[in-house]
Amino acid sequence: MSAKRGHRSWGHIRKLDSGRFQASFVGPDLKRYNGPVTFDSRVMAEGWLARQREKIQLAAYNGSVWVSPVAAETQEKITGESLADYATEWIKNRTNIKTSTKLLYGDVLKNHIAPTLGQTAIGGLSTQLVAHWYSRLPADKPRVRSQAYSLLHAICGTAVENELLAKNPCAIKGASNTTRKRQPVLLTVDELARVADEFGPRLRVMVLLSGFCALRFGEATELQRKDIGEGCETITISRAVTHRQSDDGRCRIGTTKSGKGRTIGVPPHIRADIKHHLDTNVGPQPEALLFASARGSCNHWQQNSFREQFVKACKKAGRENVTVHDLRHFGATMTARAGATVAEVQARLGHSNYKTAMAYQHSEATRQDEIADAISRLATRPKLAVVANESSESA
Repeated sequence: MSAKRGHRSWGHIRKLDSGRFQASFVGPDLKRYNGPVTFDSRVMAEGWLARQREKIQLAAYNGSVWVSPVAAETQEKITGESLADYATEWIKNRTNIKTSTKLLYGDVLKNHIAPTLGQTAIGGLSTQLVAHWYSRLPADKPRVRSQAYSLLHAICGTAVENELLAKNPCAIKGASNTTRKRQPVLLTVDELARVADEFGPRLRVMVLLSGFCALRFGEATELQRKDIGEGCETITISRAVTHRQSDDGRCRIGTTKSGKGRTIGVPPHIRADIKHHLDTNVGPQPEALLFASARGSCNHWQQNSFREQFVKACKKAGRENVTVHDLRHFGATMTARAGATVAEVQARLGHSNYKTAMAYQHSEATRQDEIADAISRLATRPKLAVVANESSESA
């Protein structure tokens, strides 16, 4: 028997005498709901039905309460626009954050807030709704939970200021904090040297700089010839590169994570290695990258590609379960052991956020030189004090 005209596997579309299309569906409550308007084309009607079906499926998947189109419209009239719309505008209007941070906020909103709370009116949020949402965030991902909760708390804080909420419904104590699941694995000085040697001549110095100067990966891969001071005594970190899947994997060059540049002293025992690297592996132009990648269309190393080589190098050096970011922990630990104050550690590492701002103090350039010298005294391995000879490079 042929299907009834207008019948679909889900929902119903009817063409009116006016030539426009009416869409409707039967919700989980077994009531039929019509589209808010009639549509110019069948495609537009199908699109509305698809969105309604997705809302029903997401509510079932997340264990949240499905809100019918009628209830959602009524709720919006009473309490204002949806959280998803309000949050999208909130992120868009942040002028004091970096583009990469906006992208991160967008990802968190899309993946961890909107699926459960997105259709709730901003004025209809309650402590109960937030607690239910928070309880369904992945328990094995504390950083994700912390990021999502912190973002929602900030958005609701603005809504309170705008008098859309009487009080902030995000009232879960400690939810913005995260407990580190994994403790950093710290290499010894000798182990760091062996890992660097395993990388070969083109990337050996990147490992040394990342470790002894405590650079972030994006800072190290964006270093250029002009960033190295005379005699390789200092290094200026003023830019960083990121590659984000949500940004189509494009290379994005911006400021450092703190938004501020810094010039730090280079430990004397690796200056000869840097000078040799500049003379051998880096182009003469001031903007020439210190560690250019020959892979793909981007000249910058992507962290996944570098991580593969790093894991192999650590394994050959006799260490496993070490991450690329552990190189930065190595540098921070060496800096502290060299006698630097908390403020000087923060200055050297480029920390500047709400948790460290109170302790952040000006660090004199002369003191940076003293710290760099002290780090070299701790690193007593002779092999690091000389440039690898040609035979070791060929190996």
